[in-house]
Amino acid sequence: MKNQFGLFIILILLAALPSTALSECEFDCYEGDLMRDLMIVESVNRCLNERMPIYYNHLLQGGYFNMPSARMGTEGEIGVGFSYVPPYHNYNLRFQFLDHMEISGNYRVFSGIDDPLLSPTGFGDLSDKGVNVKFALMHPEDTNYRLPGIAVGFEDFMGTKGFEARYVVATQVFPGWNLEMSLGYGEKRIRGWFGGVMWVPFRKFCNPYFQDIALVAEYDAIPYKSKRREPHPDGRTKNSPINFGVKYRLWNLFDFSLSYVRGDKLAFSASTFYNFGLTKGLIPKVDDVLPYKAPANTQPLGPLRSNDVLVQDILYPLRDQGFDLQEAWLSYDHCGKKILRLQIVNCTYRYERDVRYRLNDLLANLIPSDISEVIVVLEDDGLPVQEYRYSMNFVRLYADKKVCPYELYLLSPLCEVSCPDRCHSRLLFKNKKDWWNIEIFPKMNTMFGSAKGKYKYSLGINLGINGYLFNDWYYSIVLGKNFASNLYDVKDVDKLNPSQLINVRTDAVNYYKQDDVTVDEAYIQKDWNICRGWFTRIAGGLFEEAYGGVASEFLYYPVGSCWAVGVEGAYLRKRTFSGIGFSDKIRKLEGFRPTFQRFRGSQYFANLWVNVKEFDIDLNVKAGRFLAKDWGVRTELSRHYLSGMQVYFWYTYTDGRDKVNGNRYHDKGVGIALPLDIFYTHTSRHKWNYGISAWLRDVGAIALTGRPLYYTIRENRENYIR
Repeated sequence: MKNQFGLFIILILLAALPSTALSECEFDCYEGDLMRDLMIVESVNRCLNERMPIYYNHLLQGGYFNMPSARMGTEGEIGVGFSYVPPYHNYNLRFQFLDHMEISGNYRVFSGIDDPLLSPTGFGDLSDKGVNVKFALMHPEDTNYRLPGIAVGFEDFMGTKGFEARYVVATQVFPGWNLEMSLGYGEKRIRGWFGGVMWVPFRKFCNPYFQDIALVAEYDAIPYKSKRREPHPDGRTKNSPINFGVKYRLWNLFDFSLSYVRGDKLAFSASTFYNFGLTKGLIPKVDDVLPYKAPANTQPLGPLRSNDVLVQDILYPLRDQGFDLQEAWLSYDHCGKKILRLQIVNCTYRYERDVRYRLNDLLANLIPSDISEVIVVLEDDGLPVQEYRYSMNFVRLYADKKVCPYELYLLSPLCEVSCPDRCHSRLLFKNKKDWWNIEIFPKMNTMFGSAKGKYKYSLGINLGINGYLFNDWYYSIVLGKNFASNLYDVKDVDKLNPSQLINVRTDAVNYYKQDDVTVDEAYIQKDWNICRGWFTRIAGGLFEEAYGGVASEFLYYPVGSCWAVGVEGAYLRKRTFSGIGFSDKIRKLEGFRPTFQRFRGSQYFANLWVNVKEFDIDLNVKAGRFLAKDWGVRTELSRHYLSGMQVYFWYTYTDGRDKVNGNRYHDKGVGIALPLDIFYTHTSRHKWNYGISAWLRDVGAIALTGRPLYYTIRENRENYIR
């Protein structure tokens, strides 16, 4: 078999050599016309931007079949896939968190092997979860393929670590030969030297359906005959360390592979990927309006343009541009010059720069010539967040194209919200906020690894009713109804690792199994901007399916700051599993024996947020008392992307003595907030949120208490830097 592999490599190299005879980047010097010169420039640019395709292995890491390479996708890319590598069925997820950091997760199912404890209850075959991370010290693309890429990786480094490995690998790409070669060294499951080679013979063909066919071979360093490194008895056959096969990419969206592994079995994989982080949307934003240009009306206030006419001139263009006008005030400064104050709500735009860009054109074309200054206050959820101070002299220079947008940005700074002098100001317009709105959105709850099955779910629909009482008290009511569910046989006690803390979360399945219409949320909240970067809120009602009560928060988050600090606290009661009542007791297990004790819940924290703008990363540290009366610190790291997507990870360390599989457990998990306008023909601020913990446990638990101040404010100040 080794001789066959050597012959395979020789054939690849011989077939690739002729392609080096000619290079698109080599041109003779000659005198030519403009079109020929442009063609030369285009060809040179194509050579400079030439990139070899990146393929992924059976675990959806950049690599070959079973072995990794130093290559990885572009930041913001998400991939999902399935592979059958006898005797395992692998369900994989991949995410490119940073340009030099790849994270992947695998759910392995041991084909034909029962779980000794869970299979009799309906769980199915034995399974294992794993998380992998790979750091690229240098990409091959960083040097335009002149030097190899180098990466360090860690496989299955959390949990049971049944497939744990660590390695370092170097990958050299030869674009002229359409060839990629890797050499690496690993420990544990990847033991010793390993390597791989990939050839894309038809990469420069005109037919796109042939361009992404790759012939691949690798030296597999996994010690399959070791019972410690290969837990499945049917996977310990290894007739050859050489794996080889073919990979195919369709429409730059779907990947397929067929390979012969261990000299014994055929393996197959299929996956798809898409860059949700950098996408501008699956559908063009054809319904977005253009920035306001006409009709222009800068006639001064007076008999021909009264205050009421001015309000109408501003109200409808603002609405067309995606803003709601809430208030308009006219006042005078100490020199008698007129100041117009507008309080608006941004209904459409995700980034602050887009808000400012739209406002620039609106003010340049609609503000009367006798107005000296315009103050625009941005409001969200009834909370005045920040204001823009426009000197109209600079705005008119912008209208005459004597000042560029960036100069106007510097001349019209973002400021803390000021209060109008109501004694010397005239209210021109005040809008009554909608006291009710109706929204319909899906309801989904999921669980992985239940004793009754590997994947459990409940699917339904939510009806949301929200609005404002007394014009600035926000309320939200969410009703839910399940239509499809397989949760009914799921118990609320972990059969292997029952939580010994008070059960503040582990009984959550009882809320998800309700057949009747449920009240998932019903609360009211009031926010205040005190002054100089200080904010506060109070909230009360049913915050979620499991808890209700009262909550309060104080936050210091000044304009232009990359950090914020605050404190929050809540007094909470646990809801009954059905209806809108409360329970006075909570369950606590002694071993498997249930006991009940009186419960009045509370949680309170000191918060620190840090925004690392260079990497578009937020760090949140929350220290205090958690719901199960445990004290500790929760750290959350979130990354923001150009499309508006947000991916976050959290880890909680508390003094709660919770054990899983004999080891002390600390709550950890991952979540994603995906902008829905990826699928729209217009821009929208709405997002779909989904998060999941490694285990459903009571340690480090936090109840929802309404809309946090920091995220309300940050969403209005957000700008993608890089």
